[in-house]
Amino acid sequence: MIVAKQSATSGAVLGRVMAQLKSMPARYAPGRDHLLFYPALLNELELQVKPFDSVIDKLHRSNVLYNRHFPKLAEGTVGPAKFYEGVEDLLRTRLVCKYMDGPRFVCEDLKRFCDQNDVESKFRELSTDAGYYAWHYYFRVPVELMLNGAVVEKKMWVEIQLSTQLAEVITTLTHELYETRRALGPAKNNNDWRWDASSQQFRSAYLGHGLHLLEGIIQNLKDDLLRRPAIKKAGGALHVAALHEPRGETTKDAAAEVGEKEG
Repeated sequence: MIVAKQSATSGAVLGRVMAQLKSMPARYAPGRDHLLFYPALLNELELQVKPFDSVIDKLHRSNVLYNRHFPKLAEGTVGPAKFYEGVEDLLRTRLVCKYMDGPRFVCEDLKRFCDQNDVESKFRELSTDAGYYAWHYYFRVPVELMLNGAVVEKKMWVEIQLSTQLAEVITTLTHELYETRRALGPAKNNNDWRWDASSQQFRSAYLGHGLHLLEGIIQNLKDDLLRRPAIKKAGGALHVAALHEPRGETTKDAAAEVGEKEG
C-alpha cells in the first residue's frame, strides 16, 4: 500500500482531479470563491492508507455479518483475487465544505469532469439513523503494486469523503462509537435507545440530526443573502429583499441606492 500510495500520488489522474477541485469554488458561488471549501484554499490531496485492522474488519462485515447466505459466498464478496480493486477506500482523503449543499455540488461537478475524461467514477450520499451525513466520491487510478516480488499494475479506487464543518465536529467526536456499533453487524429492531436520553447513542444520533437541520437553515439563509439585495431601512430595522424577487412594494430608491454603491 505504501507503493500504491506513492504511485497514485504521482499519477496524472490525481493531478487532474485536484485541478478540477481547485476550479470549483468559482462555479459554486461566482465572485465568492471562499464559500465552498474549508479551508477556502485547497492544498494537494493528501491520501491516507486505510489501516490494516480496519480493512479486515470491513471484509468481515461485508463477507460475513452482512452476508445472509454465509458461509456461502455472496455476490459482491471481496476475496484475495480482487482485494486491491474491490475495496473502495484503501486509499482515501477527506474534504470539508462550509455549507450543506457543498458536498453534492462537488460530487456532481467532479462526475461530469470524470465522465468527460474517461475516468471511472461514482458517488453516493450517506445518511444514517445514527446521525451521520456525508457524501462519498470514488474514482479509479492506475497504480503499481509490489505483489509476490513483482511489480503489478492495477486500477484502485480512491475515496473522497465530503462533509461539512458542523458535521465534521460531531463525526470526529462520535466516530469511535459509530465504529463499535457497526462492527456488531446489522442492527436489530431495538429502539429503546431512542427514548433513553442518557445513552451515548441517543445523544450522538440526535446531535447529528439536529446539526443537519441547523445546516439546512444556514444554507437557506446563505442562498437568500447571495442574491443581490435591495436594502430598505424602516425605522431602526433593515429589510433585505432580492431585486429579482418582488416582495410587496420594493422602492426604486432602494434599488437605485444599491446601484450607486456598486457603481
